[in-house]
Amino acid sequence: MPVMEKPMNAPQILFAYDDPSSQQMVQTALKAANLKVLLASSGAEALEVWRNNPLDLIILDVMMPDMSGFEVCQYIRRVSPVPIMMLTGMSREQDILQGFESGSDDYIFKPFRPKELIARIHAILQRTSRSVTQTTGRLMYGDLELDIDAQRALRRGEPIQVTPLEFQLLQYMIQRVGVALSKEELFQNVWGYTMPSGGMNLIEVAVRRLREKVEEDPSHPAYIQTVRGVGYRFGA
Repeated sequence: MPVMEKPMNAPQILFAYDDPSSQQMVQTALKAANLKVLLASSGAEALEVWRNNPLDLIILDVMMPDMSGFEVCQYIRRVSPVPIMMLTGMSREQDILQGFESGSDDYIFKPFRPKELIARIHAILQRTSRSVTQTTGRLMYGDLELDIDAQRALRRGEPIQVTPLEFQLLQYMIQRVGVALSKEELFQNVWGYTMPSGGMNLIEVAVRRLREKVEEDPSHPAYIQTVRGVGYRFGA
């Protein structure tokens, strides 16, 4: 498996893509950005690399031989919270929903530029770092509780299965109860970068998924309110 030599503490990224020229382009760009990259050309190979290497981020093409990126993501997410980004040409709402259901944290849509990919990688790594160093303790609102130390969400004392991104989205909103938050603000502060093309679908699907997990009746939400023309508000 090709590995680029990097400093010992450089973040280690798995890039799973079945096109050799794209692999070479991304490998060169990540090396220049002081990132260590491991490559895979299929879903099965991606799982093998993941099993045998400590990874800081996984980037999966959706359409790969033998297993789709969605299938690989779902498999990994059962046992690991490692950040996962999907690389795809599919930006329809149902495709994004499938990715979130598989457990992905982010999307980058084709065609993409290496500089854009690197910026997104750094945003995810910074977000992951913040989740480790942020304020400890617990946040509570109604029957929802966030255990910051354990990065765990609970409803009526029972654990809610949320992805790392969903946890951070919920935490950001609970910390701003009653404040109308624009979609652009949420994207900038949770995803960690300016909303890209297709980003509106991304955030709308993410909020819908979160409502399904925390609301008694997602069609009549008690917590995550829609503020027409603006975005969302948590609480009354």
